Amino acid sequence: MFKHVRSLVIWSLVLSPFAVAALRQSSDNEFEAQYLAAKVADPVTQLISKIQSGSAQLTYEPKQGYLRSLLKHLDISPTSQILVFSKTSLQSAHISPTTPRALYFNDHAYVGWIPGAPYMEVVGIDPQVGPVFFLLTNEVTPKAKPVRQNDECLQCHNSGMTKHVPGLMARSVYAGPDGTAMLAGGSFITGPTSPMKERWGGWYVTGTHGEQRHMGNEVARGNEQSPTINIEKGANVTDLHPYFDVDGYLTPHSDIVALMVAEQQMVIQNLITKAGFLSRNALKDAEGLRKFGFSAEHVAETIHDRVKSACEPLVFALTGLEEPKFTSPIKGTSSFTTMYSASSPQDKGGHRLSELDLKARLLRYRCSPMIYSSAFQGLPAEAKSQVFSRIRELLSPPAIGKGAATLTILSSTVQGFSSQS
Repeated sequence: MFKHVRSLVIWSLVLSPFAVAALRQSSDNEFEAQYLAAKVADPVTQLISKIQSGSAQLTYEPKQGYLRSLLKHLDISPTSQILVFSKTSLQSAHISPTTPRALYFNDHAYVGWIPGAPYMEVVGIDPQVGPVFFLLTNEVTPKAKPVRQNDECLQCHNSGMTKHVPGLMARSVYAGPDGTAMLAGGSFITGPTSPMKERWGGWYVTGTHGEQRHMGNEVARGNEQSPTINIEKGANVTDLHPYFDVDGYLTPHSDIVALMVAEQQMVIQNLITKAGFLSRNALKDAEGLRKFGFSAEHVAETIHDRVKSACEPLVFALTGLEEPKFTSPIKGTSSFTTMYSASSPQDKGGHRLSELDLKARLLRYRCSPMIYSSAFQGLPAEAKSQVFSRIRELLSPPAIGKGAATLTILSSTVQGFSSQS
């Protein structure tokens, strides 16, 4: 595994009490206030506008309601389907091991659907403030459209589990026979750096992963303080028919590769959101520093350090330098791998950041295609420049394998990126 020392930027200033008061420290409450006040332009909000104007319409089907139509409007592939059976959702009463919640995603929207549930849960990613939450009544309704939600959704989606910004997370729990989370036994917020043995408790997982083991597919047994899961029985499952009736879902899969991509994407999305909030606030504070008589050079250095500190976690997530290597190859059961591998721009040699490795790590190249997302593109120019600079530092030869190839793809496909400093 690539060895590195993370550089930590410590920002300190000796200021008068008035200057200290003037420079806002970005608190969780401040982030939420900015989030709620923002005028959003996420894909779901844009779809609502089209529905209201009559230029778009959601089509209802007897089995899944508006699901298939909504996915088409948001350009989400049904092959992205992943299934969670733990009762860890707004509509937990409708979720169980026999009626798991289906989640579908791309880099700018997420949709949750449960058979028989009154609502679909929808998330659109706004380039400025990140995830925006909606509910769509899943019954025949004139001009059916999602409705924005804030308070109830933000209780879970704006906390330490989401880096203290409005965000997304994948949670691994000990889910009992009815799907109830046995939280006294512990739980995990999982992402690309998580060991596989902590992942996917309360999720269905289809695919092969060799000797590696996870918590998926099987319910937890025993008392709530020390539950157990039969991880051997849940390993290398390729068919979910023995677990529940898959015919009511768009696909019979909960593809392991889609799960790993979704986890990586959610972690990166949260870090983009936080880097955006912190960077914009740092830039706003520059004017306050100038008013207190600090030199232009001092202000520039201070803001640069704050933006660098805000972006450093994002850089490491994008490049995957802290992700553990697989000990066995990973293989999914659906066409998600093929679809996703072809989903990002290609360079002159036909190479893409979205190409999957699945032998030693998730991605073949050393940067996530989330760098193309509208969320990343919505970062302040100073933040993007800092991310580009640090990626060049970390990936320049002879740093790591595929580093040079990654820089070549980035130079060809990302506006403003150059492989040279």
